[in-house]
Amino acid sequence: MTTDTISAPAPVEERLESAAWKRWLSIQGYGLVMRSLFPPNASPLAMRKRFERFGRTPRTKLQAKHPNLVFEDHAFGDQAMESVRAVDTPTCVVLHIHGGGHFMGSPSSYRSRTKRLSYRCNAEVFVPDYRLSPEHPAPAALEDALDAWCEVQRLRPGAVTFVSGDSSGGGVALAMMVALRDQGLPLPAGAILFSPWTDLTVSGASIDANASNDVWGARALLEGWAPHCLGDLDPRDPRISPVFADLGGLPPLLLLAGEYEALLDDSRRVHERALAKGVASSLHVGPRMQHDWPLTLPWLAESRDAWSAIAAFVEKNTKGART
Repeated sequence: MTTDTISAPAPVEERLESAAWKRWLSIQGYGLVMRSLFPPNASPLAMRKRFERFGRTPRTKLQAKHPNLVFEDHAFGDQAMESVRAVDTPTCVVLHIHGGGHFMGSPSSYRSRTKRLSYRCNAEVFVPDYRLSPEHPAPAALEDALDAWCEVQRLRPGAVTFVSGDSSGGGVALAMMVALRDQGLPLPAGAILFSPWTDLTVSGASIDANASNDVWGARALLEGWAPHCLGDLDPRDPRISPVFADLGGLPPLLLLAGEYEALLDDSRRVHERALAKGVASSLHVGPRMQHDWPLTLPWLAESRDAWSAIAAFVEKNTKGART
């Protein structure tokens, strides 16, 4: 007969050193993959194909591992939208605007991430398949996000509903809330913005300050990607660069940014400008973290801390919306 051996906990210093190595290897591997697959001078359509090839996860594969996952198909206008439930009785709804530089990403390539968002937030998550650049430059994504929001309101009337977005999708989500406010339409109970790209002028101080820390090589990447989606818009137009928008009257914001990412100041400036307008804004900076780390590196302790902050934000504002 064999028995399992339970090792004694390693000394604190040894465990911290082990965690540091795991973090370093994870981040370096992440950077290598992103620089290889998505360089600044690559065709946006080629990068889109790579993103789908490596990111797409069939529903059946996820449901084999998580039998309680429920997917549904919806539509808004001519566009498709997918919903996912990783919990039996969601307490709220989230509309998630996926990232991908405005020219890549889809509900199918975001399923692993939105499944986690559903589970962590105890939410039903809707993911619109919005129009992408360069075929449909700005403000097409913003227009689709507004239509998707209105459709979610129709599908789940009375539900406490949040909006979330990551990277370019975080910028679209923020611009969407500004448009909702300006049009007098219902606003979400709160917004969760992961490393949002909010400034297509590429003027944030952290882009150069973090040049040696960001594993993407982000200035060349951002300057190469921005023209794909601008169309006829000025890069300072708040519809594509909401860091320049009037943020007054928006719902509570939770912004998450990595300490070492180039886009750190895209979140910092939104946070500061929101606070100046009386908006309840919180900024969670992941120590030593990179772009979108809670979604791309969920196994790290820093990601678990971020997800705890997200869950607390959603719980607080769900209760607040019901009182």
